[in-house]
Amino acid sequence: MHSNEFVGTTTLLYALSNPVGVIPFFLSLTRELRGRTPLKIILVACMAVAAFLSAAVLYGRDILSFFNVGLDDFRIAGGLFALFIAFEMFQAHYGGFMQTSDERREAESDLRAVAITPLAFPLLVGPAEMGVMITFANDAVDWHGKALLVGSAITTAALVGLTLCLAVPIARLVGRTGINVATRVMALFVAAIGVNFLVTGLGNQLPGLRP
Repeated sequence: MHSNEFVGTTTLLYALSNPVGVIPFFLSLTRELRGRTPLKIILVACMAVAAFLSAAVLYGRDILSFFNVGLDDFRIAGGLFALFIAFEMFQAHYGGFMQTSDERREAESDLRAVAITPLAFPLLVGPAEMGVMITFANDAVDWHGKALLVGSAITTAALVGLTLCLAVPIARLVGRTGINVATRVMALFVAAIGVNFLVTGLGNQLPGLRP
């Protein structure tokens, strides 16, 4: 993995995580909190994001082998999840189908607990993001490539944290409409990677579909 691939992977992960689209959800969670509590929530969420993505790089292939799931099968599943997320982002309603009613009730009762779920998982990191990292890790030829992927995961988590730290000024500056527009722009990247995963996985599984 070269420096341009590192930047591309980080950009893709940031678009998939879509912290800008999560800002309204985050602000609703922390509206009545004071002091450093919101910063603690951000810190825990970002650590969880980095951990989930790094675990996908380091152990994802072993997990797939344990469940006897092929990489192309996972590519197809990850592509479908990415497309579902992209369609939801196009509607500027990110996180609705990824968050259950029980998780919403938990968010109202224990704000610190939801730093990990549902904020970090599945709102910021879900099956699509982990599928991307597992696929990239499989294509990495050595540990240097995997180390750069882990570095990309940590960088993405830091950028997510910076975005959430600036949630209030961003919301004031661009407003709900601006957040919706940014979410739809990011949805294009998410949809593109979803289509790429589907085409690659189906092409490998069904060679007859190739031109």
